[in-house]
Amino acid sequence: MDGAKFDGKPRIEEAEIASIQWTSSWDAKVKPIPSAPKATRVQKCAEYVSGSLRTLGLNVFVYALQHFLGIGLDEIPKKAFRRDRVMAVGRAMIHFLPFIVALVEVTINWRGYYIGANVDGLSYLQFAAKLHEMAMQSSLAVIVFAWMRHVVFNGDALPIGAMLSGLHLTQIGYLWSMELWGIALSGIPLRRKLGAMTVIVIAVLLASTVGPSSAILMIPSLNYWPAGSTQIWMNTTAADLWPSKLDGSVIPDYCSQAPNVSNVCPSSEWHALSDYLSLAGGILPPSFHGPYSMTPYSVRLTGQGSQRQLIIQHHIYHNQSAPYDRQAAQATTQQGAVADALSATSSLWALALQTSNSPFFDQRDAVQSIVAHNYQPYTLVSCGTDVIQDSTDDRPVAFPIPPGSSPEMLHAADVSDSLLQMLAILHPTLTRAEILDTPGPKSDYRVKWVELPARPFNGSAIGVVVLQPTANNTQGILLCNVAAGWGSSSMNMSSSPAASGTGLASSSIYDPNGTLPQANDYSQRVAESVVTFDYPLFPQRPVNLSESWATYLNPTIPTMNTTVINALMNSKLAKEEDATSANIILAGLVANALSRTGLGSQLQGELRSVFNPTLNASLPDGGYWFSGAGDVFTVDPAVSKDWVRLRVDTAVEGYGFGIDGIATKLTAAVLVLYCTLVVAHLVYAALSGISSTSWDSVAEFLVLAVNSPPSIQVRNTCA
Repeated sequence: MDGAKFDGKPRIEEAEIASIQWTSSWDAKVKPIPSAPKATRVQKCAEYVSGSLRTLGLNVFVYALQHFLGIGLDEIPKKAFRRDRVMAVGRAMIHFLPFIVALVEVTINWRGYYIGANVDGLSYLQFAAKLHEMAMQSSLAVIVFAWMRHVVFNGDALPIGAMLSGLHLTQIGYLWSMELWGIALSGIPLRRKLGAMTVIVIAVLLASTVGPSSAILMIPSLNYWPAGSTQIWMNTTAADLWPSKLDGSVIPDYCSQAPNVSNVCPSSEWHALSDYLSLAGGILPPSFHGPYSMTPYSVRLTGQGSQRQLIIQHHIYHNQSAPYDRQAAQATTQQGAVADALSATSSLWALALQTSNSPFFDQRDAVQSIVAHNYQPYTLVSCGTDVIQDSTDDRPVAFPIPPGSSPEMLHAADVSDSLLQMLAILHPTLTRAEILDTPGPKSDYRVKWVELPARPFNGSAIGVVVLQPTANNTQGILLCNVAAGWGSSSMNMSSSPAASGTGLASSSIYDPNGTLPQANDYSQRVAESVVTFDYPLFPQRPVNLSESWATYLNPTIPTMNTTVINALMNSKLAKEEDATSANIILAGLVANALSRTGLGSQLQGELRSVFNPTLNASLPDGGYWFSGAGDVFTVDPAVSKDWVRLRVDTAVEGYGFGIDGIATKLTAAVLVLYCTLVVAHLVYAALSGISSTSWDSVAEFLVLAVNSPPSIQVRNTCA
């Protein structure tokens, strides 16, 4: 056994510098004794090697080495303390493997590294993490023993239990044990007392957390990882793509008839709303409606190179006492021109995979995202019912206030009661009799668009009067207030290898000021859009619509001998009032129409490319794109100075390493703290050269106690 030599009777060990003797039940003190005889060169070399082997727990090889060198099994003289830098650094090599692994884990996760769609052998990494935990715990024990030796070497006493603290690091209960708190009652200087307790507490906490931390950082996680970024340009201005005022001068004349409409016409794809109404009106079983909110969430719109989602929500105000229309409807969809540009960029990124040996080719999904400086239309419609008695009814009409408007935005003097049974604002000039002159058969739903003045209709885009079918002089009407604006939104599109056809755009509200809900990661961004309307916070850019522009929302359909709105109102929701259907139809029509603004603009710029000999074609430079070193599109600065410029970020789904989220950041901090302690101990060992080969286990302490003179103060005591 190390620590003493047995040759029939115990012999107190010799030491070059000092020996440890127990002088009381509480304290271990340093007592100088004469120097031991010098060891032979072979013994000295064997001592260096055996010291390193002992640190690694390989004592069995120490005896094999002694036998090989002809030293025999008799133990060579050992020293309680030794001042030898080579020996001290050699014994500190127990830190090497766990330190390197921890450092690599932190570095690779900090820098980020993508592996692929699948990873084999994850279970083996769990075993490796456990082995790493055990190695770090042994490393921490060496650090604690080194600190205790430092205290004793400087002539201070320590409780016997504190001398063995390195053996209890894996026991969290040691933090409130008598052995640890005995340090606080000992007579050593306050600075060394606090230092010892701090080292022990940190070591115990680290010993309990380094294992899970290593496992979290060692095992790759399934997530979205950055895979390139570039700016794109569109040959249109922000004022043309997201205008604050729209009139009919920008609409082609052929858009006045439904069969001739194209993607640039405001009423294009109006039949998507018919699909929505049909689904919401009865195809889904009634048990899925109402409290389960299983009415359709969105319908698809097809652009020139992309697919978009027209999102509609109604029944948004459930509070019975609210002064707003509880059947109000909201709608939004992605801007068509931006969605087409993002789809084209997505296709080019997929081509770039063929020009680089990037691991991004092996992925579960790839998402292209535009986060900042992008807007899409958000609309809100509230309709109330009223009646026109006859052609002599000259009473003014009132339109509902925009639901959710802040009270300070409204002019209280203009808010009046009416048959709408909700808060409404009187129109300053329009009378009921004037509405009766609206063109169209009385058996159809007819529409009159009304431009609402800013005072008192602050926050309104346009007013709509829907005349319901009637067979007599009394005319039922729906008075609707349409609010619209451009809201800051992110746009996302998947370009997964499994996907086919044009890309499907999704979006979420982007709020850089943090005043609204926001999706912060790619997994949330891939989800379908969120629609909200919270004046004056959101949308940020209100839109005013002219009567001449709104007319194109209701073109004639010659083949059906009707208009778009009449056809949609006849497909209305089953068992719902006309006002509810009108809310949905008008919100969807206006959002769809606004999304087609600037649809003629296209992606611009010269693409950075490389020649692919296999395909005999020039393809986008994937290596440059994926590195994020710069933009893959080049444009003339003078020509493009007023163009819309957007940044497209790409992320791929798969396994990899990275610091993402609080959990991984905390685990990285734990391993960084461990590495800091290791470096501190290595520096201390190299500078001081203090080490010991004689008291690393309970057995060695026992032999040391046996070889020490009996003490009266420990009489009648037990362990």
